[in-house]
Amino acid sequence: MNKKELKNYLKKQGYYNLRQIPGKGLCGLYEFIFTIGLCTNLDEYGYEGRYCYPKHLIKDSIVAIELWNGKEDPIGDWIKYKGNGGERSNPKLKN
Repeated sequence: MNKKELKNYLKKQGYYNLRQIPGKGLCGLYEFIFTIGLCTNLDEYGYEGRYCYPKHLIKDSIVAIELWNGKEDPIGDWIKYKGNGGERSNPKLKN
């Protein structure tokens, strides 16, 4: 599957704001039941990991994917990362 076909396929699956990010591959946003996932290294089989943003912060997730350079974590008040390497909470939100 070439890049254009992959992007079209992912859009049909519900992914949006697709963007190639250095070191993170093709990334996109996806709406889950309770969160918006900023998903990394997308391919036709799924994703490598996702940063979970509360649904009420959808604008933050859009800004995050647009500005993210792939280094460190994306900006914003994401709640949890799930995927390759395990699960972890946003250290910025810990008390």
